[in-house]
Amino acid sequence: MDSSRLTLIAGATGQIGSSVGMHLFEQQGWNPLGLARTPQKDAPYPMLALDLTDAQDCLNKIAALSNVTHVLYAARYDHFGGELESRETNVRMLENLLNALDSVSGNLQHIHLVHGTKYYGHTVKERRTPYQEDDACGNFNSFYYEQQCLLEQRQRGKRWSWSISRPHAFCNYRVDEARNMILLVGLYASILRELGLPLVYPGTMRSYRAKTQFSWLPTLARAATWMMTDERCANQAYNIVNGDPMSWSELWPHFADYFGMELGTPEDATFVDFARQHAQTWTGMVSKYGLRRTDLTTLAQWPYGDYVMSLQWDVVSSMDKAARDGFHERVNTTNMWLEGFDFFRSQKIIP
Repeated sequence: MDSSRLTLIAGATGQIGSSVGMHLFEQQGWNPLGLARTPQKDAPYPMLALDLTDAQDCLNKIAALSNVTHVLYAARYDHFGGELESRETNVRMLENLLNALDSVSGNLQHIHLVHGTKYYGHTVKERRTPYQEDDACGNFNSFYYEQQCLLEQRQRGKRWSWSISRPHAFCNYRVDEARNMILLVGLYASILRELGLPLVYPGTMRSYRAKTQFSWLPTLARAATWMMTDERCANQAYNIVNGDPMSWSELWPHFADYFGMELGTPEDATFVDFARQHAQTWTGMVSKYGLRRTDLTTLAQWPYGDYVMSLQWDVVSSMDKAARDGFHERVNTTNMWLEGFDFFRSQKIIP
């Protein structure tokens, strides 16, 4: 294996880790090595079974990797959408890996952490927008703050540098990922259309009108690669979002047009209740349209959808710093959604 850029991908089987890993695999001069408790058997690049919660397992297995040059850290301790993630466990996982890397860090150049807008406390209270990277942390219950402090402390006096990306509501086209807002909304709209009902926004009028944003995962993968290699990014955090914040009230009419539906009036309802109530309807649709999957309650992570749509205020991040330092990619959010619906139709996931 060419060791010029041997890159550990912590959390390699998750949406972010797999996206960045595949991007690096396709780039000349990069050699990703995935780390996961249960490695993906058909991955196109090598995988190593590693439990980040087990300090000794980290020490034993990382000891043989003296040629590591880069680390992409996108690991999370298991949790369900909307649940509070374990701060203590997530910080310990990163610490275990850093401790193990200390013994083989002679060639280490850069460690990148994928975090998010929870750093700014967007789930806690309304804050001034757009969020700037040097804004004070707004949520000390999030493990992002402690992980960043840990990384800053461990980097002092070392030759390697670090960077952090802060995406929001990341989106991708994957048939095997339930935590996917495009798939979730596609399922929701398809069922309402089957029932002859208008496309109703399941939330409050305030959340319907609040500005929100998304991060297209291929863009995040390219941004992470940029941060790991550009000296301007050393020891810096960057917001990485599509760059065209908009409200659900701006998106929803496009969705209604796509599915050929009337636009309904927002109703304060939940995706979780909807999926439970219409499981049998979906089973019938699977047979009627020859779709690939049958269990509506597990096909999408419905609590995650309720969490995303529960925010009652603007969530907008500035991309000025990234642009100033050399990353200029932007994504048309409306097209991202509509092309996503096309994808899930082509895969026979939605009719």
